[in-house]
Amino acid sequence: LYRCALILLFLGLASPPAGASPLRDTPIVKAVRQAAPSVVNIRGRKSVSTASGRIGNDTRTREVDGMGTGIIIDSRGYILTNYHVVAGVTRINVTLKDRATYVARLFTCDKPTDLAMIKIDVSRPLPVIRFGNSSDLMPGETVIALGNAYGYEHSVTLGIISALNRNVRVSDTQSYKDLIQTDAATNPGNSGGPLFNLDGEVVGINSQIYSNSGGFMGVSFAIPIDVVMEVVAQLKDTGRVSRGWLGVVIQEVNRDLAESFGLERPHGALVARVLEGS
Repeated sequence: LYRCALILLFLGLASPPAGASPLRDTPIVKAVRQAAPSVVNIRGRKSVSTASGRIGNDTRTREVDGMGTGIIIDSRGYILTNYHVVAGVTRINVTLKDRATYVARLFTCDKPTDLAMIKIDVSRPLPVIRFGNSSDLMPGETVIALGNAYGYEHSVTLGIISALNRNVRVSDTQSYKDLIQTDAATNPGNSGGPLFNLDGEVVGINSQIYSNSGGFMGVSFAIPIDVVMEVVAQLKDTGRVSRGWLGVVIQEVNRDLAESFGLERPHGALVARVLEGS
């Protein structure tokens, strides 16, 4: 019987030992397994103002549940997420992959890049996410998103890098530059979660989606991890981010402007205004 079992296993006719599944252990599965322990789910409650339905400017404030995702960047309990995930939240609850739940506090933040660091008090070292780099990303490269989509914890989605260096305006006062565009499905709750490569290394932080419905439409944006790490380093050292200031207003040269300046094609940048005192 022993010899028969060996022969059957050699021929592939017997089941491999429990827990071994080499044919199913794909690069995507390995990458998710590598990153998942360092990804946390974030929930909280925040106050929002809504119209009362009466004539005039009367508004009411109500409490709503918020959700998001974060990544562990320090084994002592420091977690990175989007600022908009924790802004105005009265109580930040963090759930780890092993289901342990903690109350977190806002440690520091940088609103212009929509990044925030929160802290949980733990008595054990936590698994830290592996960082890649975003400087050598290429359109068409496979990426994976992991997050708390619609409250469904540790949801995994797959996509590609659609484009790089995207500039995105989300309001009259807020815009982001040089974002990664991807078609990996991200939805409410994915914000602050990782976009990582097939080596399980984070290359971006999922931050925004382009949507007419509020749900995923195939266009998502992530903050490049190189930008993230520069911001994190400054926040750790000084508690704030120092930025260069040119003192000029720059405008993109479109086709109409190119024709007015006699250029053969739209390229370069137009200095539209020089700010006083610069």
